[in-house]
Amino acid sequence: MFEWFSKQFTNPEIVALVLGARFLSYFLYAALTAAAVGVQSRLTVLSLGLSVLSVVLTVLTLHPSGLPNSASYIDILIHFTLPVVAGYAVYVQPSNRRWIGFSLLLVSTFFFLTVLLVLYGEGP
Repeated sequence: MFEWFSKQFTNPEIVALVLGARFLSYFLYAALTAAAVGVQSRLTVLSLGLSVLSVVLTVLTLHPSGLPNSASYIDILIHFTLPVVAGYAVYVQPSNRRWIGFSLLLVSTFFFLTVLLVLYGEGP
């Protein structure tokens, strides 16, 4: 089903570009959380920490001598946790700009979930 999509991942530059965009979206979630509840909030620290952990897990999982592929489940869990944290932060301190930013990031979350499933080989 995803053969046409997975063939795009044979080029390392495209993989790096897509992963860079995914990591950027994670740090944008952290920035949105910081804008909503403050830089020194526990939610902001959690969001930033999960973003960094996701980058490390992705690199170590994709590296040939790195973590086993089962570590990708943690990364996928982080992928679902970041929108929940940011959504709660925006819910606590709402504004139209924050809700629009959250909505746009949520769309990217579903796109990057598809990429994660193909990249880690966890999909159908």
